[in-house]
Amino acid sequence: MSLPWKYSAPWIAIVGLASCSFRMADESADSPELPGDTAQPTVLAFEEEGTLQLVPGELRTVWVTGRPPAPYEVSFTLLGEAAGAWVDRTTAVADENGRASVQLHASTLGSTFRLRAATKGGPSAELGVSVSAEGFGTLRVIPVYEGTRVAKDWTASVVAEATCEEIAAAAPEAPVGALVAHGGPDEPVVVEGAPVGPSLTVALHSGRIMWGCVGERELQAGSARDVWVPIKDLPIDMAATRLDTKLTLVTADGLTAMLEAAAEQLLDAFLPAGAEAASLLDAMQRAAPPDQARAFAAQRIERDWDAAAQAHLAALPLPLRDRCRGWARAGLAGTPLALDGQLSGVADMQGRALFEASWLGSVTADDAGVPPAHFMSWKADPGDVLRLAGTLTWSPTHYIGGVTGLGVAAEADAESVPAALATAAECQALGELLGGYSDCTGDCMAMLCAGGLKLLWRAGTEASETAGMIGEIVVNASGPAQLNSSAAPIAWTADWLGTIRYGEGEEVGVEGRVNAVSPEAITR
Repeated sequence: MSLPWKYSAPWIAIVGLASCSFRMADESADSPELPGDTAQPTVLAFEEEGTLQLVPGELRTVWVTGRPPAPYEVSFTLLGEAAGAWVDRTTAVADENGRASVQLHASTLGSTFRLRAATKGGPSAELGVSVSAEGFGTLRVIPVYEGTRVAKDWTASVVAEATCEEIAAAAPEAPVGALVAHGGPDEPVVVEGAPVGPSLTVALHSGRIMWGCVGERELQAGSARDVWVPIKDLPIDMAATRLDTKLTLVTADGLTAMLEAAAEQLLDAFLPAGAEAASLLDAMQRAAPPDQARAFAAQRIERDWDAAAQAHLAALPLPLRDRCRGWARAGLAGTPLALDGQLSGVADMQGRALFEASWLGSVTADDAGVPPAHFMSWKADPGDVLRLAGTLTWSPTHYIGGVTGLGVAAEADAESVPAALATAAECQALGELLGGYSDCTGDCMAMLCAGGLKLLWRAGTEASETAGMIGEIVVNASGPAQLNSSAAPIAWTADWLGTIRYGEGEEVGVEGRVNAVSPEAITR
C-alpha cells in the first residue's frame, strides 16, 4: 500500500459523517455551559489502560478524567492514519467529577492510530488504538546493536500499513499515531495489543542517538513474538557542542628556548641594554603633561639628568632588566603552557566550531594576546571519534608580560609589574636626586618615574605586535566522545599534535592531550 503523504508531516484526522454533525449540534445544545473561570486540570488521563483494542466497525465509549474534578472543556482528535475511524464529537464538557466521554467508531480496516484528548492551554493525554478482525498479539522488541554508544532506555513504536522508508524521514521520532511502549536498556520493549492482519512496521530508538526499523508480518493472535531490530547510530549533533575544553602539553622540545627569546624581545623593547637611563627619562617626559615637555627637556639638559639617572640605575641592587628577567622565569616555571576555553558548535556553519579562549597557562587570554574567538574545523568520524583542527593566534611578549606578573605576585608586594618596577627602580630616590622642574618637585618626579616605567612596560609587552611577529598555535586533535540522549557531545578526550610558531621560521612541534566536558555534565 503506497502512502506518499501520511508520514511526511504530523497528520491529525478528524473524520465524521453527516449524521455526526447533526448529533454534535444536539449534544452541544444539551451540554452544560462551561464556567468562564474554570481552571485547567493539572492531570488529564484516559480511564482505559494500555492499548484500546477494537474490531472493525466497533463503537466504543471512551472516558477521560481531569484532576482536580471540574467541568473542563475537553477536545478530541485522531492522530495518524485512522483508516476511516471517527469520533462523534470534537469537544465535550466534563461532569462535576471531571469525566468526559467520546464515542469512537473503529475503521473497517486493520489499523493503528491514537486518540488525543486535550484541554485548552492545559494538559493532554493520548490513547493508542488498534483495530483488527483477526485478533491482537504482543511484540517483544529487541535491539541488535554492535556500536559503542550506551542506551539509557528504549522506545518502541508500531504502525500499520507503512514502511521503514516512509517513517525514516522523521527518525528518531515515533510515527504519528503509532502504538508506543518504553523499556529499560537491557530488556525487550513490550508492545501489547498490536493488530494481527495488517503489515506492521516496528521502529526502536534510544533518545536521538540510536534508531532502527524492521517490518513484521508474522504476528499471531494471542501470542507473543520477538522482533529483532537492527540498530544504527544517528548523526552527532555537532552544532549542539558546548564543551569546556583544556589542551595541555605533554612534550614540547624547544618551547622553553622560544619563550626565553620572547622574554628577551620584551626586555629589549622595555629598556634597551646600554640605554636604560635615556629610555627611562624619555618615558618620564612622555608621562608629563604635554605643556610641561619643554621645561622637562630644558632641565634635563641643564642639570645633566641622563648622567644622574644612569648612576642611580647602576647603583641598584639588581639591574631592572635582570629583575624583570627573574620575574619572567619564575612565572614561566610555575605556569605550564596549556590552553583553556569553550568549544561550541555553529548552527549555520556545518563542520565548524567556535573556540573561545579564556586562559593560556595561568594568564588570561586577553593578557596573553589571544583573540577572544577562533573558528576551527569540527567533524565526526565513525565510532564517535571527533576531530578538531585549526590555528589560534597569540602574542608571545604579551604572554611573557602575563607570566612576569605571576612572578611579581609570588616575590614582590606589588599589585602589578609597573608598580613592582617603580619600587625596584627606587623612583622616590630618583625623583629627589633629579630635583624636578617648574612646579614638579621630587614627589612629582617620582610619579613621572612610575608613569614612565608603565609606558615602557606596555611597549615591551606589545613588542610582538610592533614587530609584526604574531605567534600561532596549530591544533590537530582526534579522540572519542561521549554523547547525551540528544546526540550532543558532553565529554571528549583526545590526543593532539601541533606546532607553536613565532617569528620567521621559528616553530616547535608539540604533543598533548585534550580534555573537554559539558558544563551541564559538571553541574549534574
